Amino acid sequence: MNRDLKNLLKVQSLDRNIARLEEEMDKIEQKEQKILEVIATKQAQLKAAQEEKEEIEKDKLFKEGLLTDTLENLKKLEVKLNSTTTEKQANAVNIEIDIAKTNKNVLEEKIISLEEDIDAKEKDIKELEDRYIQLQKTLKEHKAKFDERRKEITLEIEEIKKHKEELLGDIDKELLKKYEKLNRWTKGTSIVPVRQDACYGCFMKLTPQILTLIEDTDELVYCPNCGRMLYKEEEADDDS
Repeated sequence: MNRDLKNLLKVQSLDRNIARLEEEMDKIEQKEQKILEVIATKQAQLKAAQEEKEEIEKDKLFKEGLLTDTLENLKKLEVKLNSTTTEKQANAVNIEIDIAKTNKNVLEEKIISLEEDIDAKEKDIKELEDRYIQLQKTLKEHKAKFDERRKEITLEIEEIKKHKEELLGDIDKELLKKYEKLNRWTKGTSIVPVRQDACYGCFMKLTPQILTLIEDTDELVYCPNCGRMLYKEEEADDDS
């Protein structure tokens, strides 16, 4: 096998390891982001629940004010009723008293309903607060693990890149450019073995002429279909 190709196979193996580590790093970022999104959602829900409770409390306070005014009005009407001198005046005052009593009953029922709503909302807020605190704790625990693994991955990638740099110095520059261009889209499969007379990158059957070149020469051979570099599988070393 061509010496440059052997070295490129080692480089490709290192590139795959780098890609695997970078993918793991991306997954860590996604997991962390997912937790942050859940926390943000829970925080928004908590804020909305607190605002809803405040609105209910304002409504209750307003209706309690109306009830106070209605009770005061009832007292005045009862005094007024006692001071009426004619049946007509008494009937008129009684009508006002009935209306005030109806308003009083409606307001009392509404206030009780609002108090129940406030209690329910406080329960919801407590559950949201507990969940929010738990999520913050989860993030803290995971972030410590994430940061530790990120640090490990960064060091691993640096070591691999050092090893890769050592190999790159021994590879023909033009060939290296072709490999890097291929690797932009092949994602670690720029150099593939020939299996069952086919390119193991695109699985296209190869012509007898190409198979002969691979078998009998040290020449670099490219798949006519996908452009990948080809090699005899049985000659690949452990780094391939």
